Amino acid sequence: MTVAQQYDQQGYYIAKGLLATKNVEATLGDLKKTFDDQLIFLKLAPQKTIHESMRLLHKHDLERYKKTVGALWRKMSIYNLLHDVKIQQFVHDHFHWKDIIMPGGQVVLIMSDSLKIPNGYFGFAPHQDYPSVQGSLDGMVVWVPLVDVDRNRFPMEIIPGSHKKGILPSIESDTAAWVIKPEAYREQEFIPVECEVGDVVFMSNFLVHRSSVKGDDRLRVALSTRYDNADEPIFVERTYPTAYLRSVHRALMKDVKLLT
Repeated sequence: MTVAQQYDQQGYYIAKGLLATKNVEATLGDLKKTFDDQLIFLKLAPQKTIHESMRLLHKHDLERYKKTVGALWRKMSIYNLLHDVKIQQFVHDHFHWKDIIMPGGQVVLIMSDSLKIPNGYFGFAPHQDYPSVQGSLDGMVVWVPLVDVDRNRFPMEIIPGSHKKGILPSIESDTAAWVIKPEAYREQEFIPVECEVGDVVFMSNFLVHRSSVKGDDRLRVALSTRYDNADEPIFVERTYPTAYLRSVHRALMKDVKLLT
């Protein structure tokens, strides 16, 4: 069975060892630098591991931690990894896409019991990505773990084959992922996606998935983005729409000290 056939049947495919582990590890190291820079600004010592540095910033200044996490997706190292030529070539070779459109930006997904934010994100409930993209009908999620992920390290959980059911009944929201109504799936259908550094998970935007909240205190960091197929006929007919909005905050931020 080919990669495309497995993907069409299951709604996802794990490309084992597609990325060089040194590049993935370097990206994680670059994220650590960002937290270390904040600790240095606060006159605190950078810690040995990224998890320790994150915990120290989280404990010392939660608002600064939240702003730092919110800035990570804009890092060039994350952009470069999610758009690595090996990922693009894999899509060209196995899914036969000749023209890729990027519907939105990158996402950094952090899970750790010790890094919970009160009333904040701690994983996603069951959902499909299509309502938040609305691009090509064969659009996909590209999901890259920065650490080895086993079933006890907050793995992503999926329902294989669920992409064939179209858009499932959901609780619609303008501010969060469309959570699928519980009656539209069975709990026992979910399986964990276990993967290693260097692996890349390709997943249909229609596949039902969620974040597992099962984990020990190890840190789980993963990246994701979305690809649209510019040659998908209905996407062409619809003139390449996207649910993402782009805006600019033009008023000067009050915390900016201008050089004169």
